[in-house]
Amino acid sequence: MNFKMPIMLFRLSLCVALTVIISPAGAVGTKLQNFEYAVISAVINHGLSDDAAKIVIAESTTGESVDIFDAAQTPEEIAKELDTTPAALREWSLVNRNRYKLSQQLALDGPYHLLADDDRSQIFNNPDPDVNWQQFHARFPDAVGIVRVSRPSTDDIAKTALLYLEFECGTECGSGRLINLVQTVPDQWQVTSGSLVWITAPE
Repeated sequence: MNFKMPIMLFRLSLCVALTVIISPAGAVGTKLQNFEYAVISAVINHGLSDDAAKIVIAESTTGESVDIFDAAQTPEEIAKELDTTPAALREWSLVNRNRYKLSQQLALDGPYHLLADDDRSQIFNNPDPDVNWQQFHARFPDAVGIVRVSRPSTDDIAKTALLYLEFECGTECGSGRLINLVQTVPDQWQVTSGSLVWITAPE
């Protein structure tokens, strides 16, 4: 996966500027639409390497699990900084109030497995993070790590979309990005840019 960036340990935190209501932790809905699967598929395919093996994807979306807005900035300023539109940004905040379950509707360029929350809890059940990742690789020997995505949002006028994606690949390996896409033709999306939100890597 090209999402892995083992460079240095740092975290860029952008705090919330839009007022949102977060649902209770663990609340999961099942209402993703077809175009959302098209957006998610486009982003994951964009990050795949030529020799990608099985892709493990968290079954539940992130919800608004990270702070990506700066309270001192207007939505217009933040949208410009993130190379998106205020409409897509506001919609992202709204559709990610809850967490949602993905189904087997992703069109990926390789085999994938949706990792259920219960299965993930069983794999990552040890106090030692290194042991947890050993258990993960024993369960999925061909997988590099775990992909986790938010629900995407769209700006229908500008034909753009915004998606938050996390990639976890070890105790000191992971990143989170906001990905921007443009709709080229109906139901086809192309990644245009991405903004790094956080990264963890060996020092």
